[in-house]
Amino acid sequence: MAKIKIKPNGYQLMVTAKLSFWEKMDEQKLKFLSRKPLKGLLRVYNIERKKVEYIGLVGIPLSDRLKSPVSKYDFYFMMEQIVNIIQKVNEAGLEAGNLVLNMDNVYINEVTKELQFVYLPILDKPSGNDTFKFLETFIYSAKPMLENDMEYISRLVFFMSGLEGFELNKIEKFIGKEDIRVVKTVKHNNPVHTSFLTDKPMDYYNYYESDEEETGLLMDDEMTRLLVEDATTSTLVTSNSVKYGTLFRISTQETISIHKPIFRIGKEGNYSDYIVNGNDKVSRSHADIIARGYKHYVVDLNSRNRTYINGQVIAIKEETEILDGDMLRLANEEFIFRT
Repeated sequence: MAKIKIKPNGYQLMVTAKLSFWEKMDEQKLKFLSRKPLKGLLRVYNIERKKVEYIGLVGIPLSDRLKSPVSKYDFYFMMEQIVNIIQKVNEAGLEAGNLVLNMDNVYINEVTKELQFVYLPILDKPSGNDTFKFLETFIYSAKPMLENDMEYISRLVFFMSGLEGFELNKIEKFIGKEDIRVVKTVKHNNPVHTSFLTDKPMDYYNYYESDEEETGLLMDDEMTRLLVEDATTSTLVTSNSVKYGTLFRISTQETISIHKPIFRIGKEGNYSDYIVNGNDKVSRSHADIIARGYKHYVVDLNSRNRTYINGQVIAIKEETEILDGDMLRLANEEFIFRT
């Protein structure tokens, strides 16, 4: 069995999985996930023969979080994320049995309350799935805090005992009846970026490895259709082709919505869509975030103190892609990017 260790690194969490002598990883799936991260999974950072390194938001093991009482909302918010990640992995044509589901190796960010999971595909792994057992462990580990409704866990246990198997849709429907806000929040923050669903992983890889269609920039939020022309080509752009992300500013605990195709960050109000108050290290017009389709890019605007993604300085006036969970730093001001 693989040994998993964690190492907090500033606002990031580094997780290392070392395989035993007889285990062999499925490198194809790991390389795929390193290029196409799936929201909710720790991002594959480095792959070696017997070792995989992951990176994500700083967090603590779920087992540690559940040592403290939880509210009804937080309990179902965590549970819905467990259900959601299993659904997403299945929809991606990957095996949910490769999720590392134990309380010590699922991690929660205490600020955003987001769960992060390790996906470790092992070749010739014995069949069997502990997802239902993990969910039961989670339920029985929770300690409800004192509030008006103290019977929600009892109702859930009774409901689960009547299921014939691990029926995700029924469980999610039950969660929605208990608190519809939970399901709406998790589903809203975890959009499915494609309608391409298959039970054949190779088809899934081939689909995403194909050349992606250029969408161009949406130039006006009020318009639903726009023809963008240049000297030789024209591209039809629809409002549905752009999905905007958010930034979480560490110093102020503020969530910032990226609400336009070219979103400028700086300290001068006349130039910026978001003003970084209280930091004289940030330039007047420090950086642009460009939203194009489902991707986002950062452009440093020749700032004095530079722009960094995950601690690496980016080139000036060149687009650098930023991914879900990446740490964006403008001078010494840190943000977490989320899609």
